[in-house]
Amino acid sequence: MALTDLWEDLTNKAMNKQTYYHLVLDRSGSMDSCWKEARQSFQTQLQGFKDKQVEFTDQDLFFSYCAFNQALKFSEGILPISQAAIDWREIFPDGMTSLYDAIGSSIQFLKTKLRTELENEHTDVVMLILTDGFENSSRIFNGHEVKRLINELELSGKWRFLFLGAGLNVEEATRELDRNGKNSFSFEKNSIQASMSFVSEEITDFMDLKSKGVKKDEFFKNKSGKNPL
Repeated sequence: MALTDLWEDLTNKAMNKQTYYHLVLDRSGSMDSCWKEARQSFQTQLQGFKDKQVEFTDQDLFFSYCAFNQALKFSEGILPISQAAIDWREIFPDGMTSLYDAIGSSIQFLKTKLRTELENEHTDVVMLILTDGFENSSRIFNGHEVKRLINELELSGKWRFLFLGAGLNVEEATRELDRNGKNSFSFEKNSIQASMSFVSEEITDFMDLKSKGVKKDEFFKNKSGKNPL
């Protein structure tokens, strides 16, 4: 590659839009009934995003995660989607549900890792929170604090929070956060693969619109055929 071509390639990369996809995954004991399907679904999703990345030449997708029960397990860092993986060897269903700690600490994790990136007007964060139970063990954050953090970040126009309920009514599980069903979706555990495929479509649509200069703020509007609760 000629020096001028290399410089142009590096310049284009520096100017690319960036989307950071962060997964907050419930690994409490009650997830055992759908854990195998959940693992397969997220592996399929990551591979699908890797394949899609080549279509979005104007933007880069990154991935990180937090798996939670009464403790939190974060990915080692934030990786380009081409290198993204979940270390399932250290993640298995057990224990309780520290939902608020997982969300609040994930926000802190991203804000710390993305200090300069978040100053870029073309940087966005999409946080997907999947739980199959109600908050019962958080020690760092309470519902009021998490609600305030989410509201502040959504007002910035850079953050989207998506809530999924596996085998429960996610509106009830997030009542203290005052979501009122915003960007939320409930599904039966036996439909987790189809539901995650739906989520992937929504995130891909977000990136497609972003390429066209449009910011997608509403998710899961069309839930028909997705086996919602």
